[in-house]
Amino acid sequence: MRKTSVISALILAVVATILATLPASLYATIVALVAILLGVLGWRLSTDKLQAKSTSQLAILLSAIALILSVYKYIFIPVDIKESTPTEQHQEEDDFDDDADYDDSLDNDLEEVEEKPPLNLINANSPLN
Repeated sequence: MRKTSVISALILAVVATILATLPASLYATIVALVAILLGVLGWRLSTDKLQAKSTSQLAILLSAIALILSVYKYIFIPVDIKESTPTEQHQEEDDFDDDADYDDSLDNDLEEVEEKPPLNLINANSPLN
């Protein structure tokens, strides 16, 4: 039980230290607290059985450093939240009137055009004829 708690406390302390250096350092506080609890448990078990306490003390120290670093970053370093504001699109105003350029005679010309059937070009130019 002592070895398991000390080793897991050491692993969690290293993970907490790495997480404390990243921008999402809030997760490091949770991992560091768990590592401190496991380190204290391993330290208590090693004092009862008169075994080495240095590994559990290292885990407690490393997780305390990670906890201090993550709390420092949470308090003193502001989080930049980029607000998404809609961009304003300005339409250029036309200096001329569109209706003045419109020609009614073109509409009449289009109505007078007769529709011609499509040419059958494929069969007309066949080399076999």
